[in-house]
Amino acid sequence: MLFSQRYFRAIENNVLVVDIADAARRKLWAWLSANNASLGIQRDPNDSWISNSSILEETERELLIEHGWEHLPVSPHSTNTEYHAALHLLVLDGPGPFIFDTIEIAASNMDSGERDALRQKVNQIFELHDCPWRISDGEFFKLDADFMGAKLAATGHDALAANQFAGAANEYAKARQYLGTGDVREAIFFAGHSFESVMKVLTKLEHANRDKLIKELGSQGFFDDLPESVRSGFMDQVLKALPFLRTVVDIPPVYGDLAIQIAAAFQNFLITKHLERSPAPITPLPAKNAPSSPDDEIPF
Repeated sequence: MLFSQRYFRAIENNVLVVDIADAARRKLWAWLSANNASLGIQRDPNDSWISNSSILEETERELLIEHGWEHLPVSPHSTNTEYHAALHLLVLDGPGPFIFDTIEIAASNMDSGERDALRQKVNQIFELHDCPWRISDGEFFKLDADFMGAKLAATGHDALAANQFAGAANEYAKARQYLGTGDVREAIFFAGHSFESVMKVLTKLEHANRDKLIKELGSQGFFDDLPESVRSGFMDQVLKALPFLRTVVDIPPVYGDLAIQIAAAFQNFLITKHLERSPAPITPLPAKNAPSSPDDEIPF
């Protein structure tokens, strides 16, 4: 679902407010417009006809379909489709949630390289203009700009997705969504589950509880670079900080932010350790004087 659909109730009840500075809106549109690549779209799977389109044209089309609009909610409405005038007005003056919908749809119509460039640019713009929102894996989520660890939450999901921890990535995304709607208890619950899912992948213990998972990481040598005298303390007093937060009864929102940041820090730490212990195999370079194949062609 799009951003405005995922957070529909929170937006409707004014629990979640999206404010985007005018300067940030102008930069977002300038980047989207400058990177409006051409697309070939097969509308009918039973017909080989390919329609010429573009990222912004498909974005506007999908916005209309998703929201059931006859035209974009801007005034005055423009029929100038050549320069996407209506979409331009929506980005510059429309409600914040619809801006996020626009960017999420645009990202879904890009290839992986374009999508990553969009993520970096949007996050850069929002950081520059003190906007407490970031995009990761094609979805927007909210950060608390007052936290020193805010960037951890922005990179946490990327680290999971990039290293194939699919279950943990989904749970981490749910934690961010619940925090965005004000459900702190569920945010902490899924942040903890995400951390446990990472440990299950690393230890290959699918049904173990958190205590056994942490002990197994120690048994497998994940913390052997620490002096032996402090390893048990590290496992008991540091790695169990996040599970402890799940036992709190009355939870102020600030602890939801903390739980997500702790989960991101722990996950990034464990994934880094995992990659150090299991480096990618080195592909040998071909010999300089290797004989050429009879099938090789001269590259005129």
